[in-house]
Amino acid sequence: MKKSKMFWGVLFIALAVLLIVTQLGLVNIHMSIWTLLLTVFFGVSALSSLLHKRATGFLFSIAFLIIIYDEPLGLEAITPWTVLIAALLASIGCHILFPSSKKHTHYAQDIQDKKTVKDGHVDIKESFGSCIRYIDSQNMEYITITNRVGMMKIYFDQADIKGQEINCYLYMSCAMLELYIPKTWKVKNCTDSVLSYIDMEMFDHNIVEHTMILKGKINLSEVKIIYV
Repeated sequence: MKKSKMFWGVLFIALAVLLIVTQLGLVNIHMSIWTLLLTVFFGVSALSSLLHKRATGFLFSIAFLIIIYDEPLGLEAITPWTVLIAALLASIGCHILFPSSKKHTHYAQDIQDKKTVKDGHVDIKESFGSCIRYIDSQNMEYITITNRVGMMKIYFDQADIKGQEINCYLYMSCAMLELYIPKTWKVKNCTDSVLSYIDMEMFDHNIVEHTMILKGKINLSEVKIIYV
Protein backbone atom coordinates (compact mmCIF):
# COMPACT_ATOMS: atom_id res chain seq x y z
CA MET A 1 0.00 0.00 0.00
CA LYS A 2 1.26 3.49 -0.88
CA LYS A 3 2.32 5.62 2.07
CA SER A 4 0.13 8.47 0.80
CA LYS A 5 -2.99 6.27 0.71
CA MET A 6 -2.18 4.92 4.17
CA PHE A 7 -1.85 8.49 5.43
CA TRP A 8 -5.21 9.60 4.01
CA GLY A 9 -6.91 6.42 5.22
CA VAL A 10 -5.68 6.86 8.79
CA LEU A 11 -6.50 10.59 8.64
CA PHE A 12 -10.14 10.04 7.65
CA ILE A 13 -10.59 7.29 10.26
CA ALA A 14 -9.19 9.68 12.88
CA LEU A 15 -11.61 12.36 11.67
CA ALA A 16 -14.53 9.95 11.98
CA VAL A 17 -13.53 9.08 15.55
CA LEU A 18 -13.01 12.75 16.45
CA LEU A 19 -16.40 13.68 15.00
CA ILE A 20 -18.19 10.99 17.05
CA VAL A 21 -16.46 11.82 20.35
CA THR A 22 -17.11 15.54 19.93
CA GLN A 23 -20.81 14.96 19.17
CA LEU A 24 -21.05 12.74 22.25
CA GLY A 25 -19.47 15.45 24.35
CA LEU A 26 -16.52 13.27 25.35
CA VAL A 27 -14.11 15.92 24.09
CA ASN A 28 -14.82 19.59 24.72
CA ILE A 29 -14.29 20.82 21.16
CA HIS A 30 -17.14 22.82 19.61
CA MET A 31 -16.56 22.47 15.87
CA SER A 32 -18.90 21.62 13.00
CA ILE A 33 -18.06 18.80 10.63
CA TRP A 34 -17.44 21.26 7.77
CA THR A 35 -15.11 23.37 9.90
CA LEU A 36 -13.25 20.23 10.89
CA LEU A 37 -12.92 18.97 7.31
CA LEU A 38 -11.85 22.37 5.97
CA THR A 39 -9.31 22.76 8.76
CA VAL A 40 -7.75 19.40 8.00
CA PHE A 41 -7.72 20.00 4.24
CA PHE A 42 -6.13 23.45 4.37
CA GLY A 43 -3.76 22.36 7.13
CA VAL A 44 -2.52 19.42 5.04
CA SER A 45 -2.40 21.69 1.97
CA ALA A 46 -0.28 24.26 3.81
CA LEU A 47 2.12 21.60 5.11
CA SER A 48 2.43 19.90 1.71
CA SER A 49 3.00 23.24 -0.05
CA LEU A 50 5.64 24.21 2.50
CA LEU A 51 7.49 20.91 2.10
CA HIS A 52 7.42 21.24 -1.70
CA LYS A 53 8.31 24.96 -1.63
CA ARG A 54 5.05 26.07 -3.26
CA ALA A 55 4.42 29.62 -2.07
CA THR A 56 0.99 30.01 -3.70
CA GLY A 57 -0.48 26.88 -2.15
CA PHE A 58 0.95 27.69 1.27
CA LEU A 59 -0.20 31.32 1.34
CA PHE A 60 -3.74 30.60 0.16
CA SER A 61 -4.08 27.66 2.56
CA ILE A 62 -3.13 29.93 5.45
CA ALA A 63 -5.49 32.62 4.12
CA PHE A 64 -8.44 30.20 4.11
CA LEU A 65 -7.58 29.02 7.63
CA ILE A 66 -7.63 32.66 8.77
CA ILE A 67 -11.06 33.09 7.13
CA ILE A 68 -12.38 29.97 8.87
CA TYR A 69 -11.16 31.15 12.29
CA ASP A 70 -11.52 34.90 11.85
CA GLU A 71 -13.98 35.27 14.76
CA PRO A 72 -11.92 33.58 17.52
CA LEU A 73 -8.79 35.29 16.17
CA GLY A 74 -10.54 38.67 16.12
CA LEU A 75 -9.72 39.20 12.44
CA GLU A 76 -13.20 39.74 10.99
CA ALA A 77 -12.13 43.20 9.78
CA ILE A 78 -9.73 41.74 7.21
CA THR A 79 -11.73 38.72 6.01
CA PRO A 80 -12.39 37.49 3.48
CA TRP A 81 -11.24 39.79 0.68
CA THR A 82 -8.39 41.63 2.36
CA VAL A 83 -6.66 38.43 3.43
CA LEU A 84 -7.22 36.80 0.00
CA ILE A 85 -5.84 39.82 -1.85
CA ALA A 86 -2.88 39.89 0.54
CA ALA A 87 -2.22 36.20 -0.19
CA LEU A 88 -2.40 36.88 -3.94
CA LEU A 89 0.00 39.84 -3.75
CA ALA A 90 2.41 37.92 -1.53
CA SER A 91 2.25 34.96 -3.94
CA ILE A 92 3.08 37.21 -6.92
CA GLY A 93 5.94 38.73 -4.97
CA CYS A 94 7.35 35.31 -4.11
CA HIS A 95 7.16 34.19 -7.76
CA ILE A 96 9.05 37.34 -8.82
CA LEU A 97 11.74 37.00 -6.15
CA PHE A 98 12.05 33.22 -6.33
CA PRO A 99 11.07 32.04 -9.84
CA SER A 100 10.42 28.32 -10.26
CA SER A 101 13.01 26.16 -11.94
CA LYS A 102 12.14 25.49 -15.60
CA LYS A 103 12.87 21.82 -15.13
CA HIS A 104 10.19 21.52 -12.43
CA THR A 105 11.75 18.43 -10.86
CA HIS A 106 11.64 19.59 -7.25
CA TYR A 107 9.54 16.66 -6.04
CA ALA A 108 8.77 14.52 -9.08
CA GLN A 109 11.22 11.88 -7.88
CA ASP A 110 9.16 11.43 -4.70
CA ILE A 111 6.12 10.19 -6.65
CA GLN A 112 6.38 6.51 -7.62
CA ASP A 113 3.29 6.21 -9.86
CA LYS A 114 4.61 7.44 -13.21
CA LYS A 115 3.11 6.46 -16.57
CA THR A 116 3.06 7.61 -20.19
CA VAL A 117 -0.30 8.03 -21.93
CA LYS A 118 -0.50 7.74 -25.72
CA ASP A 119 -4.29 7.55 -26.25
CA GLY A 120 -6.21 10.27 -28.08
CA HIS A 121 -8.87 10.17 -25.35
CA VAL A 122 -6.94 11.01 -22.20
CA ASP A 123 -8.72 9.84 -19.03
CA ILE A 124 -6.76 10.10 -15.78
CA LYS A 125 -8.07 9.27 -12.31
CA GLU A 126 -6.50 9.46 -8.86
CA SER A 127 -7.97 9.06 -5.37
CA PHE A 128 -6.14 9.38 -2.06
CA GLY A 129 -2.71 9.25 -3.63
CA SER A 130 -0.25 10.91 -6.00
CA CYS A 131 0.79 10.28 -9.57
CA ILE A 132 2.63 11.66 -12.59
CA ARG A 133 1.40 11.26 -16.16
CA TYR A 134 3.37 12.05 -19.32
CA ILE A 135 1.00 12.60 -22.25
CA ASP A 136 2.63 11.48 -25.52
CA SER A 137 -0.47 11.45 -27.74
CA GLN A 138 -0.05 13.32 -31.03
CA ASN A 139 -3.79 13.38 -31.79
CA MET A 140 -5.61 14.30 -28.57
CA GLU A 141 -9.36 14.84 -28.84
CA TYR A 142 -10.39 15.47 -25.23
CA ILE A 143 -9.06 15.18 -21.69
CA THR A 144 -10.81 14.11 -18.49
CA ILE A 145 -9.04 14.41 -15.14
CA THR A 146 -10.68 13.14 -11.95
CA ASN A 147 -8.78 13.88 -8.75
CA ARG A 148 -10.25 13.14 -5.33
CA VAL A 149 -8.02 13.99 -2.37
CA GLY A 150 -4.88 13.48 -4.40
CA MET A 151 -1.86 15.17 -5.91
CA MET A 152 -1.25 14.96 -9.67
CA LYS A 153 1.37 16.24 -12.11
CA ILE A 154 0.49 15.94 -15.82
CA TYR A 155 2.92 16.83 -18.60
CA PHE A 156 1.60 17.85 -22.04
CA ASP A 157 4.90 19.19 -23.42
CA GLN A 158 5.31 16.16 -25.74
CA ALA A 159 1.66 16.03 -26.82
CA ASP A 160 -0.28 17.55 -29.70
CA ILE A 161 -3.96 18.40 -30.27
CA LYS A 162 -6.09 17.08 -33.14
CA GLY A 163 -7.76 20.46 -33.83
CA GLN A 164 -7.24 24.05 -32.72
CA GLU A 165 -9.00 23.60 -29.38
CA ILE A 166 -9.33 20.83 -26.83
CA ASN A 167 -11.63 20.52 -23.82
CA CYS A 168 -10.04 19.48 -20.55
CA TYR A 169 -12.66 18.37 -18.02
CA LEU A 170 -11.56 18.64 -14.39
CA TYR A 171 -13.48 16.96 -11.57
CA MET A 172 -11.61 17.71 -8.37
CA SER A 173 -12.34 17.61 -4.64
CA CYS A 174 -9.76 18.44 -1.96
CA ALA A 175 -6.98 17.92 -4.49
CA MET A 176 -3.90 19.50 -6.06
CA LEU A 177 -3.10 19.43 -9.78
CA GLU A 178 -0.17 20.72 -11.81
CA LEU A 179 -0.53 20.91 -15.62
CA TYR A 180 2.66 21.38 -17.63
CA ILE A 181 1.63 23.01 -20.91
CA PRO A 182 3.60 23.94 -24.07
CA LYS A 183 4.31 27.66 -24.36
CA THR A 184 2.21 27.87 -27.55
CA TRP A 185 -0.99 26.65 -25.86
CA LYS A 186 -3.47 29.18 -24.52
CA VAL A 187 -5.42 28.03 -21.45
CA LYS A 188 -8.97 29.30 -20.91
CA ASN A 189 -10.64 28.72 -17.56
CA CYS A 190 -14.38 27.88 -17.74
CA THR A 191 -14.58 25.72 -14.63
CA ASP A 192 -17.23 25.89 -11.93
CA SER A 193 -15.13 26.26 -8.77
CA VAL A 194 -15.89 26.55 -5.05
CA LEU A 195 -13.20 27.64 -2.58
CA SER A 196 -10.54 26.76 -5.13
CA TYR A 197 -7.60 28.51 -6.76
CA ILE A 198 -6.29 28.33 -10.32
CA ASP A 199 -2.79 29.73 -10.76
CA MET A 200 -1.74 30.52 -14.35
CA GLU A 201 1.67 31.71 -15.46
CA MET A 202 1.93 34.70 -17.80
CA PHE A 203 1.21 33.80 -21.43
CA ASP A 204 2.41 35.34 -24.70
CA HIS A 205 -0.74 35.76 -26.83
CA ASN A 206 1.35 36.33 -29.97
CA ILE A 207 2.40 32.67 -30.22
CA VAL A 208 -0.94 30.86 -29.84
CA GLU A 209 -1.16 27.55 -31.74
CA HIS A 210 -3.78 25.70 -29.68
CA THR A 211 -6.27 26.46 -26.90
CA MET A 212 -6.99 24.24 -23.92
CA ILE A 213 -10.38 25.00 -22.36
CA LEU A 214 -10.72 23.98 -18.71
CA LYS A 215 -14.23 22.81 -17.81
CA GLY A 216 -15.83 20.78 -15.04
CA LYS A 217 -16.17 21.28 -11.28
CA ILE A 218 -13.40 22.08 -8.78
CA ASN A 219 -14.13 22.05 -5.06
CA LEU A 220 -11.61 22.91 -2.31
CA SER A 221 -8.71 22.36 -4.70
CA GLU A 222 -5.75 24.03 -6.35
CA VAL A 223 -4.79 23.93 -10.03
CA LYS A 224 -1.47 25.28 -11.28
CA ILE A 225 -0.73 25.90 -14.98
CA ILE A 226 2.99 25.83 -15.78
CA TYR A 227 4.39 26.61 -19.23
CA VAL A 228 7.38 24.57 -20.37
